[in-house]
This record gives sequence, structure tokens and C-alpha cells, in this order.
Amino acid sequence: MRPQHSSTRSWRIGVTALTASALALSLAACGPSDDSSKQTKDDPNATVLVWTDATRQPAFDAFKKANPGVKIKIEVIDPTAILSKIQLANRVGRGWPDVIFDPLPTDVAALASPLFKFAQPLDDLVPKSVQDGFSTGNKGCKVDGKLYCLQNDIAQDVLWYNKPKMKEFGYSVPTTWAEYKALGEKVARDHPGYIIGAAGGTNIYYDYLWSSGCPLQNVKSSTQVQINTADPKCTRVAKTIDPLLANGSVSRLSPFDPKINKIAKQGKLLMHPAASWFGEFVFKAKSAYAYKNGQIAAAPMPTWDGESTNYSGAQGGGIYVVSSHAKNKAGAVAAAQWAATNETYQTTAPTYPAYAPAAEKWLAKVKTDTFYAEDPSAALTAAATKINPASAPTRYPVEGALNSTVVAAITAGNTIASALEALQTQLAGLASSSGYEVIK
Repeated sequence: MRPQHSSTRSWRIGVTALTASALALSLAACGPSDDSSKQTKDDPNATVLVWTDATRQPAFDAFKKANPGVKIKIEVIDPTAILSKIQLANRVGRGWPDVIFDPLPTDVAALASPLFKFAQPLDDLVPKSVQDGFSTGNKGCKVDGKLYCLQNDIAQDVLWYNKPKMKEFGYSVPTTWAEYKALGEKVARDHPGYIIGAAGGTNIYYDYLWSSGCPLQNVKSSTQVQINTADPKCTRVAKTIDPLLANGSVSRLSPFDPKINKIAKQGKLLMHPAASWFGEFVFKAKSAYAYKNGQIAAAPMPTWDGESTNYSGAQGGGIYVVSSHAKNKAGAVAAAQWAATNETYQTTAPTYPAYAPAAEKWLAKVKTDTFYAEDPSAALTAAATKINPASAPTRYPVEGALNSTVVAAITAGNTIASALEALQTQLAGLASSSGYEVIK
């Protein structure tokens, strides 16, 4: 999923602030809502109302065409308004959508909570054979062991790099973060002006802190979460990246800053740990990095010291959620399942499908794309199963707190290390007001 995941999330802090007290009270004695037993008898003639973004609209249009027996109404809405619009429907007791596409996968924790009472458990409604087809792709859709959504795509990280330029400079692609740091020091010394990443956005979490396993959203239960920015898996990120920010080999800008686009177009972006969708949306796009054919390649994420797995983070990955209020639940589930799994649609989609059979066909297309310097499918496939489990969906957003602490420190010329204590304070407050007991 595209920059929607990285540039428009902090608005949700407002939603959290407005509802925190109510949520804490709602969760004091209970876990996620499951009102499925209280639903009225399914009405196959009821219209299925879908809220989606423009990118996913073709999927629902295709479902409508292929399933004329299902009455469906499709509304394209601003994704940033999803939670507030559902809250409004809750207050007035009507107006709920039957299916939503949400670009922020962690929203499932709130939508499944007693405050929203919106997300319908899908364990008994989606065939097991279909669920199995997602492999680990639906892991983030499970809250307290129940399946509350279907994942559209996986936004796993890989290490994107400029293959011809790396070869020209005689640089090897790092396989560990220690090697990544050493490379940054070498680049700063021998090729000043070239960069191996950009950390001035919330991608500092997705690409670096999450891959390291820094516990910012380490969910222990529906009422308990671990947040500990003093953990070595957080501080080792600061120790690795702070020196590279200081010497300029990792930029203090956001990866989406126009100045980074200019650096990339000048051929001075040597590499970047980033989501799978960066290949199609950022490196290929003329309005972004505009790499030429045969330049960009994908390598596995580096391994952190002491780890046996080269974990990835995840920057995005939208979800389909069925409403517990849906009158035509069978039709709603069918629409969500179609959008998430239809191979004809998913193969043409720009993002890496979460549904494994569709992913295979999507990768077959990528393999023959002359844009890539070499087939990126092996790195993408491996990373899809290595998203670090240290982070899971929570009812509080991390982006706003990250922006006001770590990202603010980076862009102001300060260190990541200097902002970790403030990040701890802000996240712990958000989590507590959202009904979690915070442990370290």
C-alpha cells in the first residue's frame, strides 16, 4: 500500500484522544467484542454497502459484475475518516458500512474492541481452505486468536539497492546491520553526497525499529502491552543509525520528501530498506525516484546482531473488515473475500498480495519486468514470512508519538537516542488511555 500508510496516519491521534476514556472503561472487564450470536437472520436480498479507497474500487466493481445476484453499493471515501464515521454510526445507531477497506491494518484492534463493536469474526464465515491460502499473511488480522479481517497486501521490507552504482563503487550489499553501518561510514568518507537510506519519517519505525524488534506495540493480551524504548532492541537502532545521520550517509529527510526524489534522480540513492511497494510506487514512478530500467534490485533485509533471522518490518498492508451489523453477512463476506483473494484482480494490483496463490501470479509478472536489474521475487517472498512479531495491532497509534519525538529529533539534527525516553512517555500514555496495562 502506498504512502497513505506513511504520511496521513497521525490524524488518528485525534480519534484516540476523543475516545480514550470511553475505551478504557469499555475494556476494563472485557476483551474484543463478538456479537455475532446476537445478529438477526441473514438477508441475502439486503444491499451490501462498501466503503473503499479509489485504488481498491476496481476490485469491488469486478465483484459486482461477476456476482449480479448480490446487491452492492460502492462508496469511495477518505480513508482517514473511517474510524470517525463508524463512531458516528454507533452514536446514531445506523449508517454502518457492511464492508470497509482500511489502509491502516492496526485499526483492526480498535474495530474489534467493545468501543466500536464493528468487526465481525470471520473464522466460521471464510472457508478454511481460503484462510490457509494466506499462510502467515493474515497474522495481523487476528485479535485474541480470532480472525477479524482479511489482508489485502503485505508491505514487507527488503533492502532496495542501485545495483550498477554499487558495482561501480565496489560496494557489497550488507547482510548485517553492522555491515550496513560500516558501509554508511565508507560512503560518507569516499562518496559524500550519496545516501543509503532516509530516516526522517515514520519509516524509522517500519524499516528500522520494527525490524529490530523494538517493543512499541508488543501485545501480550487485549489488556496488556509491552512498551520499552530502553530495550536493547531499540537502543541498537540508535547506535547504528545515529552515526550515519551525523555523517550524512542516512538522510534526515522523509523518503517522500521532494529533495530525496532529486537525490534519487541524480543517482545518489545507493540503497534504502523499504516496503515491497516501493519498487512499483516509488522507484519506478516518474514523480518520485524515477529509476531507469536495470538499476534497482532487492536484497534480503540485514540481520541484527544476536539474531538468527533477518527480520523485516512492514510499512502498510491494507485490510478488509466485515461489519457485525451487516444484514447480508454472506454477501458482505463474499465481497471482502473476492477483493482479498481474486487472482485476476490481485495479479494486476500494484502491491504484493497477502493471498499466496495470487502472490505467485503477481510475482510471475514482476519476474519478467525489465525495470528491475534482477528478479526481486526471492527477496520479496522470503521477507513476507519474516515480519517481526514484536509488533501487533494496537488500539493506540504509534505514528503521532513517533513524529513528535523521534522524527522531530532526527529532522532537527538531533539523535534518535535523545528522543527514546519521550517516545516511551507518549506511547505509554496513549496505551494506558486506550485500556492497556503497560509493562516493560
